[in-house]
Amino acid sequence: MKYKIDVYIVDDHTLLNDGLTDVINRSDTMHVSRCFTTLGACRTALAERTPDVLLLDISMPDGDGTDFCQWVVGQYPKVRIVAVTIHDEYCVIQRMLESGVHGYVLKSAPLQELMTAIEQVWRGKRYISQTVQTIIDNSDHQAIVLTKPEQNILRLVCEGRSNSEIAQQLNLSSETIRWYRKRLLAKFGVRSTVCLVTMALEKGMI
Repeated sequence: MKYKIDVYIVDDHTLLNDGLTDVINRSDTMHVSRCFTTLGACRTALAERTPDVLLLDISMPDGDGTDFCQWVVGQYPKVRIVAVTIHDEYCVIQRMLESGVHGYVLKSAPLQELMTAIEQVWRGKRYISQTVQTIIDNSDHQAIVLTKPEQNILRLVCEGRSNSEIAQQLNLSSETIRWYRKRLLAKFGVRSTVCLVTMALEKGMI
């Protein structure tokens, strides 16, 4: 009998788990043996038996997938991990790569791309989808130019100031500060303040 790649899925969306399981189990080369909707359940199962490949969502109800990835890499180095996520922000991608993930695929990608990622990481290679690689390349090389007001607001955002506090300090309206925040998120190509601050620090802009 031909060997099949043993796959675990960790995602809190049951319908997605069922759909991926159905597709993967039709393959002649891989098989989903377990699905988990929490990191805790997966952690317990790993202590009993490890898979060849772990498909991991980053946003889980009981923890951060990035921290979990780092833990798995440390405890079970033979397990290959593919992040399967909606997160296309550079700072999230970078954190996952630094945590030791072996593959990164967006949930919007074709199913065949995920199948390719599973096989590639199982063979000991790293798989980064072309879409994700483009995000990395653009973030690494594209210069972000900020106006003086944007620089001031970014500095205060990184200090943890609220919109009202920033508005009061700069003598602007809260609505204006909200507009500047949206503009900063767009310039950095991120969707959250956490990612904005992370990237600003990484680029030495603070």
